[in-house]
Amino acid sequence: MFENLLFQERLVDQLTREVTQKTLPASVLFHGPAYSAKLTAALETARGLSCLQTGAWACTCEHCRHHRTLDYSWLLLSGPKNLLPEIEAGAGLLERHRTEPRRFFLLRAVKKLLKRFDPVLWEGEEAKLKGTAGPLASLQDDLEALYPPQALVPEKELVALLGRIRESSHTLANALPSGGLPIHQVRRISAWARTTTSGAPKFVILENADRMQEGSRNALLKILEEPPAHTWFFLLTSQKGAMIPTVLSRLRQFSFAGRTPEQEQKILTNLFQSEAGAWGGLGDYFQAFENQKKGLYDELAKTFLEGLAFPIYPLESYAKFWSEENNFALFLEALVARLQSEGSDARSLASQEKLFQLLQDVKTRRETYNLGPALLLETLFYKSRAVL
Repeated sequence: MFENLLFQERLVDQLTREVTQKTLPASVLFHGPAYSAKLTAALETARGLSCLQTGAWACTCEHCRHHRTLDYSWLLLSGPKNLLPEIEAGAGLLERHRTEPRRFFLLRAVKKLLKRFDPVLWEGEEAKLKGTAGPLASLQDDLEALYPPQALVPEKELVALLGRIRESSHTLANALPSGGLPIHQVRRISAWARTTTSGAPKFVILENADRMQEGSRNALLKILEEPPAHTWFFLLTSQKGAMIPTVLSRLRQFSFAGRTPEQEQKILTNLFQSEAGAWGGLGDYFQAFENQKKGLYDELAKTFLEGLAFPIYPLESYAKFWSEENNFALFLEALVARLQSEGSDARSLASQEKLFQLLQDVKTRRETYNLGPALLLETLFYKSRAVL
């Protein structure tokens, strides 16, 4: 049990003991730095709690087989997260190394995305998933080729398969809510946990729980305080300080330690087949996949800020570009970075402060009200001109 939870020995001992002795409380918080394996721990804890035998990773019981491929029916996984870097990394690994561990890594990475489209989470809100039926069906069909124990398809077919998986994954990732956990999902999770009968344990894993909106937090409080029998809730966060006290008071907290640089290098070398020292750490490795278009974002930010000297919005032709959620979010980050690098020589401190406030307002409006990014950015341009 917990064989895949690396360099968290203290937590492995504690979780193994509580799972084995069946003393783990039903509402828990896993908190710690990014890339400290919080989701891995939650998934493995769920597998251990539902195992019908010894809990070993290679256990052949029905529940463990389904957990390993994230096909366990009684597990819900949600919460805002950029899942594309892990999928891109997994696809790249499998292209270079046609091995079972690499196939398994990609399969699980994609399933983390598909879990967020579980019908339970979207009951009554299906209209919000308009346009996803085709990519969902395509991705599920393509994943069948990755399931063990069947042999991998020939190299030429694999390249085409991975291309389709990447394309469908991008489409689906951009269809997910851009803000925190929607309140309708919290309500559906609560109803599922209380009314759906099961002969097996049920699990709810919520990533980046600190980003829940107020309504979602309030809706979650009651069920965290009185969870149904044989149901476990795992809340995950890298920002424990952003969690409100009323939620924290209902959770048993498990603290994840940040891995040392040496430990991260071992993971990069052994799991990701990276050359020693090629990356500063796991964060740098995954950020590289996010930064494939970094130069474009920086150039757009430069164009935006230089365009403030003129009355015509300079990014009108990019309206469709912003519909991809990651493009919008990363462009805002590039704007912030460029403003910070300008210093007081380019603009007065008062003007810079007002621009930062406008940027924060745009982000809030997108996350809270789901307003269109193209309109938000055009409005930001003209408001920014007004404060300069």
